[in-house]
Amino acid sequence: MATYIISEAKPKLGALVKQASAGKTIYLLNGKDMVALVPARPTHHLEPNLDVPAVNRRLAASERTPSAPWKRGDAARLAKQVLQAKPGR
Repeated sequence: MATYIISEAKPKLGALVKQASAGKTIYLLNGKDMVALVPARPTHHLEPNLDVPAVNRRLAASERTPSAPWKRGDAARLAKQVLQAKPGR
């Protein structure tokens, strides 16, 4: 377990993310607030040829809707919708 204050973590954020992805728990402190960097594992299969521009357009559009800010699971639902809407599927 490693703990860093935000000012220490900023210059080495990429390395800290790699460590967290490898299974090491990294804690970040911002005043009294503490968060943990932990690996995120998708709960569903995403195609490797995901239509990134379409996802980005949908994400940008969602920022202008009453549903913003995002809730848990929103990104996964959006990615599934984009995959289902791809031509030829």
